[in-house]
Amino acid sequence: MNPLPERLLVAREHAGLRADVYLALCLPFLARTRIRQKIQTGESLLNGRRYATSARLREGDEVTIEWRGPVDRTPAPRLDILFEDEWILAVDKPAGVASHPMGRIQSGTAIQFVRERDAAEIAAHLARGDAGFYPRLVNRLDVFTSGVVLVARTRHALRAMHELVAERRLEKSYVALVEGLIAEEEGRIDLAIGRDETSAVALKMAARADGLPSLTTYRVIRRLPRHTLVRAFPLTGRQHQIRVHFAAIGHPVWGDLLYKDEQLFLRYLDFVKGDGTLGGMLDADLPARHLLHAEEVSFVHPSTEAAVRISSPLPADFEEILQRLE
Repeated sequence: MNPLPERLLVAREHAGLRADVYLALCLPFLARTRIRQKIQTGESLLNGRRYATSARLREGDEVTIEWRGPVDRTPAPRLDILFEDEWILAVDKPAGVASHPMGRIQSGTAIQFVRERDAAEIAAHLARGDAGFYPRLVNRLDVFTSGVVLVARTRHALRAMHELVAERRLEKSYVALVEGLIAEEEGRIDLAIGRDETSAVALKMAARADGLPSLTTYRVIRRLPRHTLVRAFPLTGRQHQIRVHFAAIGHPVWGDLLYKDEQLFLRYLDFVKGDGTLGGMLDADLPARHLLHAEEVSFVHPSTEAAVRISSPLPADFEEILQRLE
């Protein structure tokens, strides 16, 4: 049985807003694409009628939203702030928290935390007719990757940060614990990456000759009896790049079942809770997540031109596993 439609009454301070902006403000746990879909498919109505995403609202208007099933309203996690100014915010994302809504994870995300935290400021800008202040992700981390996530607080800041990324002027480093002993002290993995068309997992990537150029360099931090701790520097920004590259050279990130044994990964999914938090394990010897941490991001600030270096300490669960293995 589907829940009853949700009804929102437009208040005076929200009069004049675009409909999609208003819904994004009222429903911060939903992705903007999902909001637009609700409007375009007629699952959201304005005063009982279909409407455009660009429709301007008036005080007293009633917006209804139809839900196809139970609505996931997982509270946003409380995240540590690593850096903040008028342009940019950086948060420390733990493993098990999604960066943004995706698939079955629609709430409890890092971007939801930022938007709820900045809700009053977003509303104040909107009341002045400024729709440009709305936090958006600059980079995304996989659910089980921890570390620095950058958020642009305005549309102008997002464009500027994307320019830095495109020009390779935003540098990132990761710490990864990989399987096996890497012989060299440092190395370079230059393998193109594209979709793995043989996989049953839609998001799985693979090293393939006809993929996009992808380059990762790395340095060994230390060697353990059966694992190697490395610092990796992705010089391009492909999906799952570090995970794909190390798996391709025979040293998958430890705990990364997708790039080690896809069938085991699919079985493991049954043990992961629907909200994306860490679940039970098929094998007690495996870590509860893949051991990859976005340690540092550095760039020249697009507004102040100051050098910015944002770091996230290695999480406690990662440290504990290193101590156990040693």
